[in-house]
Amino acid sequence: STTPLHATSEAISTSHPVSYLSKPFNASGCGSMKFCIRNPSNCDPESASCFFLSFQEEKSSVFIEMSGPSEGYLAFALSHDQWMGGDDVYLCVNEDHHVHVSTAYLKGRSPPVLDSENALEDVSWRLVDGVLQCSFRRSISLPAYKGRFNLNASYYIFLADGEASEGGLIYKHRRQPLITNGIYNVTGLPQDIGGSRSPQLLKAHGALMFVAWITTVSIGVIVARFFKPVWSHSFLFGKEMWFQVHRMLMLTTVMLTSISFVLPFIYRGGWSHQAGFHPYLGCTVMALTIFQPLMAGFRPSRHAPRRQLFNWFHWSTGTTARILAVVTMFLGMDLPALDLPDPWDTYTMIGFVAWHVGIEILLEIHSYCLVRKVEVIEDDRVQILQSLTSAE
Repeated sequence: STTPLHATSEAISTSHPVSYLSKPFNASGCGSMKFCIRNPSNCDPESASCFFLSFQEEKSSVFIEMSGPSEGYLAFALSHDQWMGGDDVYLCVNEDHHVHVSTAYLKGRSPPVLDSENALEDVSWRLVDGVLQCSFRRSISLPAYKGRFNLNASYYIFLADGEASEGGLIYKHRRQPLITNGIYNVTGLPQDIGGSRSPQLLKAHGALMFVAWITTVSIGVIVARFFKPVWSHSFLFGKEMWFQVHRMLMLTTVMLTSISFVLPFIYRGGWSHQAGFHPYLGCTVMALTIFQPLMAGFRPSRHAPRRQLFNWFHWSTGTTARILAVVTMFLGMDLPALDLPDPWDTYTMIGFVAWHVGIEILLEIHSYCLVRKVEVIEDDRVQILQSLTSAE
């Protein structure tokens, strides 16, 4: 859905002249004369794939350059934390092939509210071959303008891009903004840094869930299903080997899932309303993950009448959790916060799932063939004994 700017282009026009940039920006002086943010790292702002933001202090003002592959808008924000809301925002919006540069204030996750007065000077822009570039100057301190932060303090810096309509209405950015990994003072020591479109906590969340539900749980199921007859006479700490390995892998899955489960809540500070069905299915998987070992703790003895019922519940709960976990991971991979390469992330995940399903099918076939072979041998043995008995 469109996100309207809360002002018209006439309301945000500045009394200062706006000029057209005759040539693209360059990265000379980054880290020595000016503070730069580049994504990918060390990219050239003249290229069609480089997001670039630079700050150069000049007496009591800062000259700012912003560039990136976008025919809609580019925006950066100064923030006290790594979440949207309460931020000082600067936008360059393509409106009918003319770029309007404006300041705004961001309240929560709502659309940016444009300032009625523009505090920016020396505004210039350029839009060539899908690359939008704009530059401007602002004073380090702007006490007369509400919502403008002092530039001699340290902030997290966001850099976002998105689409805009011909009338200058902006759409919500489709992917996670680039966010610096720490707070920086753009008027301090010049640096040349990068950033991340995927927070470390969410990366850890995805990685731990992948290890738990694609690796440890799959191996644990294979061990319990196919290694029980192979390791029937092998023991570890007084218990059968297959059972100990199975239990260790499943408890590892519970531990990894539990740690991973809390990470998004720590990052978001609560429930995420932007992630669709992913968090709901994730909570279901977490509940089943806790229920499974609790149920195993009340496992009846091997020859008890209720053992067959327990086996069925144990299998069905575990299988349901595995299926839901895989579905949840597929939904999570498409969320912008992870910033995974689409569609290769989906293809890779399909490959892992197909590999495990294929292995289990092959092992089932192998197990069936072994059982049939034993049955044939047993039948032959019975026939031999019967023939010997009848001969006597």
